[in-house]
Amino acid sequence: MPARRFLVPLAAAALLAGCGDRHLVLRVDVLSFIAPADRQRDFGPIPAVPGGVATGEVALVDNADVSLLQGLGDATDIQDVTVTFDAQAIDADGAGTDTVRVYLADTQTDARLTPPVLEQIITLSPGQTTPVHAELSSDPRVVALFGQRNLHLTVTTSMRGPTSGNALSGTFQLTGLRGVVVAGWKGF
Repeated sequence: MPARRFLVPLAAAALLAGCGDRHLVLRVDVLSFIAPADRQRDFGPIPAVPGGVATGEVALVDNADVSLLQGLGDATDIQDVTVTFDAQAIDADGAGTDTVRVYLADTQTDARLTPPVLEQIITLSPGQTTPVHAELSSDPRVVALFGQRNLHLTVTTSMRGPTSGNALSGTFQLTGLRGVVVAGWKGF
């Protein structure tokens, strides 16, 4: 195991030394760290009442442990991270809204105790599939988190049901969650 600690930074340094402007671009498929069964959740029925009933935040993914490249932060200086989130809300019946939030935190912190890194409000219509796409770049907090060996990920939904008509019900599915890390050589 000690040899592995030095091998990864050495390999990253070798890759960076061969790059023209000494940048390394890594694509991290964060969704692959989430079990397929945890990538979707049914919602409803949420009854129609004046003002709409709010469900409050419901965790789809709750403090999932995401392991990043071990030792990468030792050999590189992470300069930027772009996080892209994709999902879909499949509305079986009823109208309403959903606020989707993505939280990231270090492994010592409950991710929901930090501000969300992504937040998207969507409108749900009966019988329609609504795509969700959000992207975040150049957030210093996210850059620092991706420099660590692990992080916690939480994804929540917060539904508000219809004010009249049929009850809101359907399924929410995560379809993509990616991080693109741009790193430069620290120069030993």
